[in-house]
Amino acid sequence: MIGIEIARRNYLLYLLLPHRTKMMLLTEDSRRKLDGINRETNEAIYSGEAATSYDRAHRYGEAEQHEFPTRILVGETWAAEGYGRALEVGAGTGYFTALIARRARSVLALEPAPDMQKMLRARCEAEGLTNVDVMGASVEALSSRASPASFDSALLIHSLHHLHRRPELFDTLGRVVRPGGRLLMVEPHHNLRRAARLLRHYLKTYRARAFWTDERNWGTHDFITRGEIRALCRRGGFDQVRIRGHWFPYARRMVADPVARFRVETALARVPGLRHFAAVLAVEARRR
Repeated sequence: MIGIEIARRNYLLYLLLPHRTKMMLLTEDSRRKLDGINRETNEAIYSGEAATSYDRAHRYGEAEQHEFPTRILVGETWAAEGYGRALEVGAGTGYFTALIARRARSVLALEPAPDMQKMLRARCEAEGLTNVDVMGASVEALSSRASPASFDSALLIHSLHHLHRRPELFDTLGRVVRPGGRLLMVEPHHNLRRAARLLRHYLKTYRARAFWTDERNWGTHDFITRGEIRALCRRGGFDQVRIRGHWFPYARRMVADPVARFRVETALARVPGLRHFAAVLAVEARRR
């Protein structure tokens, strides 16, 4: 059987394969290494200046493309029902946490990076949000701290692609989200467009031995497939899974207004075949 070993072999497969498949092909030793690699990588890229400049680097508030479709979904579409007692996994600087908090009874915002936690708390204080509790614990720690069925909704906003222990995460979500509660997620889509882009980068840069033998370059940054979404939801006890696609090729050029484009892309996402070209997936599901 083909094996993938961190910093030793099959880096191209590691780049191109869907997350579930590459996790199965990783050797036991490599799976153990990945915990430390991800922890060190996230601390490096979300600390110091990288944390304080995060919103500016992503141009939140000034460049619509970095917020689409998330701001419409979190601030309007999903918010119509209210979030109740909300759990946000990977809250970052709190840019979307603030939108959630305005339509929630309370928010528990999980964010492991200490400097990002500071940014998150500062944002909540500046915006007068008193219903947000910031927790630096991992999802694994949450499993032992949170009571069963203690949340009405769980949100993952552009955070899952940094996490490799996804089955364990969804086990936890299935335990802490109440029956009838919602799972809401926005994630980049691992499709043929993504694979082709990674292959180009590999041929240009990543295949150099100095690059792929550096363990830091094996940190998890895996976009998600529709099949993985459905499998993870089943594992966590979530059904009524609805997947919408956004960021279709050239859609922004053809429909400049984001609200109009959101409606157009919602319709395009229902077309078999075409929906697989979406670069971003928005997911809604209900806890059984």
